[in-house]
Amino acid sequence: MTALPATQERLGISHLMLLTAGISIAFFVARGIEHLRFPADAHYYKLECPSGVHAFGMLIAAIYGLCVTMVVLAIRARDFWLSPGKTLALLFTTMCVLNWSLEFIASAVTYVRMQTDLAPGVVDRRGYILGIWYGNFAVDVGYVACLPVLLWVICKTKNQPFCFRLTWVGFLFFALLIIGQVHLGFRTYVGSALNFWYFEAAIGIPICLLIAAIARSVTRRDAMDWWTIMTAVPVISVWFVAISLKLLA
Repeated sequence: MTALPATQERLGISHLMLLTAGISIAFFVARGIEHLRFPADAHYYKLECPSGVHAFGMLIAAIYGLCVTMVVLAIRARDFWLSPGKTLALLFTTMCVLNWSLEFIASAVTYVRMQTDLAPGVVDRRGYILGIWYGNFAVDVGYVACLPVLLWVICKTKNQPFCFRLTWVGFLFFALLIIGQVHLGFRTYVGSALNFWYFEAAIGIPICLLIAAIARSVTRRDAMDWWTIMTAVPVISVWFVAISLKLLA
């Protein structure tokens, strides 16, 4: 069984300042994409102004900003593949880059198309990109695109503790469950109760494995670097917030 590596890297004020800056930039990017998408939203959903700030959406943006900044800092650090925290940050950075890139593409394409009025009698297909509705474009394409990265991560982390390697397999299983829901109609094979909690249950698989891996490391008093704490705690917290908000809705 491989133990977590001890590290000489210390969390400094400069790290915290950069992480704060990264989260702030993520807020700006998330709101920018929403405003870019607004002409299409206004046309198809009869909105009069861009949607307000959603607390949970900003939490997701904060996680994205945190993880992207962590990866940028970790690139120059040693032993990237020995740290579960750096690996977790890489996975969420991949989600961030794919999600926001695809959202930007869909928003930019529909923004340009909305500048042109349709001739009378012409079917309005300006909201479709490669046959995919612009609001679903990031989900339909993104989870499939992340599969090679997940497989690569599983291969590269063979020297990490088993429980953390199992967590990365859990993220692969989560992606496959979402692909099954989006492209194969998995929701038709489960009950209504599970349908309601499908996404939270799917992402809960790797999150629970992550909690178990950290708990095991703590009880065994294995060395754990600050990268792991700084990445895992916010990710786990947001999952609990998502469940709480859905219960209260």
